[in-house]
Amino acid sequence: MSSVMHHPATELLLDYHNGRMPRGQGLTVRAHVEACAECRAQLRLFDVIGAALLEDTDGIEMSADALDLALARIERPEERVAQPIAKPAKPKPYLEGIALPAGLTAQDFKSRYWAAPGVWIASLDNETDGAHTYLMGVKGGMNMPDHDHKGLELTVVLTGRFSDVGGDYLPGDLVAQAPGDIHAPAIAGGQECICLISALAPIAPKTLLGKLLKPFARI
Repeated sequence: MSSVMHHPATELLLDYHNGRMPRGQGLTVRAHVEACAECRAQLRLFDVIGAALLEDTDGIEMSADALDLALARIERPEERVAQPIAKPAKPKPYLEGIALPAGLTAQDFKSRYWAAPGVWIASLDNETDGAHTYLMGVKGGMNMPDHDHKGLELTVVLTGRFSDVGGDYLPGDLVAQAPGDIHAPAIAGGQECICLISALAPIAPKTLLGKLLKPFARI
């Protein structure tokens, strides 16, 4: 039985299914989906519903030579769009030993930096859609400062566990924080907690310590 207890809202999962999410937030949901049989089943249901809707859609009349034109393009391989060759993932020594979901292993993360004692961050490279997506590792037993959110933030737990006012989060769990959601994650003792986080806007610290650390954290 899966230990995943926290899932994205149906609207978020539908946006992911339809490709309507920023890259980083899509990767965050994908990491959850890889661990969650319930959400994988929900995505299959979306496929079935979409196929049924297509069957009920009236067709569009095609021109008499549509088939000939399509066959002609198939027979002219020189006009096909060249597919980019997938580049091997760059070695990331600072991520060795971290069990990343399959959807993240080919992603390029920048070198990690220390945001605070016991807290490191490695940002996703080449983001162009306004989101900030990053891996964050926090030493077991630490408490993060209270903070609000200026935009939607999605967090999926990869290793370890943490808790806040919304509950207890284990590997695979996904939590969405919207503006006005104030929390102070507490990391369980004994194991580093590593999460993938994607935020559409910077956090808003509510404590003096958080405000002092924010320039170093760069989140």
